[in-house]
Amino acid sequence: MHEYFSGGRLFRLCLKELRESLRDRRTLVTLILMPILVYPLLSMAMQRLVIGVAPKGSGGPVEYIVGAADEDGARVLASALQDTARATNDGVRPSIQIRRQKASGGGGESVVLTDGATQGVTSGSLQTNADAAFSIVIPERGTIQDALRDGNVDLAVTRASREQAAPDGSLGLVYQFDMEFREGDGRSEGAMLEFRKAMELVNDMQSARIRSILPRVRGEVLAPAVRLVSNGTGQQRDVFASLAGILPLILILMTITGAVYPAIDLTAGERERGTMEAMIATPAPRFVLLLSKYVAVVTVAVLTALANLTASWLTLSIGGLGRALLGERGLSLSVLVQIFPLLVIFAAFFSAILLAMCSYARSFKEAQAYLIPVMLISMAPGLLTLMPNVEFSTLLGIVPLVNILLLSRDIMTGSPAVLPAFAAVFSTLLYAGAALVVAARLFGAESATAGSQETWGDLLRRPKLSRGAPDLGELAIYFALLFPVFFIVTNLLGGWVKGIENRLWVNAGVLALLFFVVPTVVAWYRRLRLRETFLLRGWSGASGSATVQVARGAGVLVGVVMLGLGLWVIAYEVLKLFSAIGIGPIDLERTAELERAKLEFSAISLWVVWFTSALVPAFAEEYFFRGYVLSAFRGRVTRGRAILFSSLIFGLFHVVSGSQLTLERFMPTVLLGVFLGFLAVRTGSLWPGVFLHAIHNGLLFWLTRFSEGELTQWFGRNNEHFSVAWIGASLLMVGAGTMLVFYLTANRFDENTP
Repeated sequence: MHEYFSGGRLFRLCLKELRESLRDRRTLVTLILMPILVYPLLSMAMQRLVIGVAPKGSGGPVEYIVGAADEDGARVLASALQDTARATNDGVRPSIQIRRQKASGGGGESVVLTDGATQGVTSGSLQTNADAAFSIVIPERGTIQDALRDGNVDLAVTRASREQAAPDGSLGLVYQFDMEFREGDGRSEGAMLEFRKAMELVNDMQSARIRSILPRVRGEVLAPAVRLVSNGTGQQRDVFASLAGILPLILILMTITGAVYPAIDLTAGERERGTMEAMIATPAPRFVLLLSKYVAVVTVAVLTALANLTASWLTLSIGGLGRALLGERGLSLSVLVQIFPLLVIFAAFFSAILLAMCSYARSFKEAQAYLIPVMLISMAPGLLTLMPNVEFSTLLGIVPLVNILLLSRDIMTGSPAVLPAFAAVFSTLLYAGAALVVAARLFGAESATAGSQETWGDLLRRPKLSRGAPDLGELAIYFALLFPVFFIVTNLLGGWVKGIENRLWVNAGVLALLFFVVPTVVAWYRRLRLRETFLLRGWSGASGSATVQVARGAGVLVGVVMLGLGLWVIAYEVLKLFSAIGIGPIDLERTAELERAKLEFSAISLWVVWFTSALVPAFAEEYFFRGYVLSAFRGRVTRGRAILFSSLIFGLFHVVSGSQLTLERFMPTVLLGVFLGFLAVRTGSLWPGVFLHAIHNGLLFWLTRFSEGELTQWFGRNNEHFSVAWIGASLLMVGAGTMLVFYLTANRFDENTP
């Protein structure tokens, strides 16, 4: 198989399959014609919908509701609006009525404000120009931000002040307003625009009056009478949020449609034409043949996604509908750049599912019969994202299709969350790998021939022969199932289990279950020899007398201790390095939580901490990552790559810490994983890594029981870094331990690794 990847044969196979797909008229219609027709029609329909939900007047000006936090702010606001009305009504300065608004948005008792020069009560709103009128309300319950979020007011005045422009009052008043509006809400944005116009009238009127009093400032820039600070809250009304969620759903469905016909034609279509048997009979490995078809299907799906993105951008940008749905920035190029990789990831995932389904079908019609239910099922979670108040949570980040749709919607509205985004991307890639493994097994099985009677249950059948290690396909499927479970459990436990000590015990139980019990059961069912798969053997293993073997084993143990005593300092400095460049814990609330956890740790028995946080994780994680994971790569890639790949996976699983995404832990964990993999490969045993892992974790948790002053006194930290002497000693200890292990295990494990 190696010559197909290195000699360019795979590229030529992919090019051949892609050319055949692009010759199909149905593919060309989906790729070219559909975007040209769909998005102009969609734009017209959404414009009518937006018009339908927009506020309607009765032939007169639109009345906007402006909310003030208290009576003082309402009086200041009323004074500014009275100045605006005076500027538009030939000097007549009317009074304005301020209503107290109940939580439901209804009216209440009115407080009548007058300015001394005016008397009487007018209606509840004040018209400032021909297009808009304003009504001032004070929420009776809750904050002004709550009223804005609930749609009870169109604008919220969070702070209002006024002062004399001159000590003698001859130059009038200067106003300062801090306003908030619902970004992406047409009515709220309209209210903000009209209020800004009204305040500009006040500025113009006062500037003209100042110039008439002080002619010398005629050529100078005058300070405005109203200083206005506005901020979009990003809290859109439900109807507009739902409208903004339509576009990602359309893009996803069009991407799926673009992959359907190539997937059917390159599998079931060839089987129906009788060309599949001839292709399988060639010397090319079946996985390579499937991979070439997979690349062709993904390429067509990505081209379809790109065509649809371009068409949607042109349509929404030209018509201005993008700003109405997505706020002021609309559907910008930066948004497209962020969404396109998500469509590529989803195309990779769904193309693998389509190939898995179509590889089992024996005709074009049978494949269509399989895919119609899949398409209908795919639309159900897509429609879920259009429901009001559906937020992109951490748990929804691992739900296929829903995660990409919600992440795309949040990117369009400018509010993506980091942890759900990571879960969405990582889990979708895992699902794509698992689906491709299933497709490869179906394509390579006897079900690839027309006369086979194989069933889907054959994929789950227990093998007849025992093996020494899992294959990469089994690893991909296990990860696709493990990550969602691991992610859900770690998030739910953070809210359900109270108390640090209880969380320690529960976390230890979860690690033992997911990384020890379940892998053991899976290995038994798949007839994997446990001793070889999980490296359950001693680490001396050298030829010679018993004394020589004991001496070598003791030397390896000394090297492991030296690594454990030095690695934690290096890992800490790597953590600080990444924190310095912005990849680290910058959330003050999270830092405070860590400080509280440290205080609670000091009250827990040290033996409980060591057992639950050092010993159990060391054994369970080494059993899985240096046992099951590393064994899956063993014999298929070089030693260095096997260590690197298993270490990267080890690091990825450690960036999720409950409901937090601790990216700063990735590189230190990968560094530790490299040394743990080195020990496993050189010694052929799991136990040195368990010992090193336990020393590393136990030392770190032991140090948390000391105060900052004690740690500074002992280690001589300067700006939270260790002294040069400590770093140098740690590097020497790590180097010496590595050389000692390497020398004493020079001939070990050669029979099990390439």
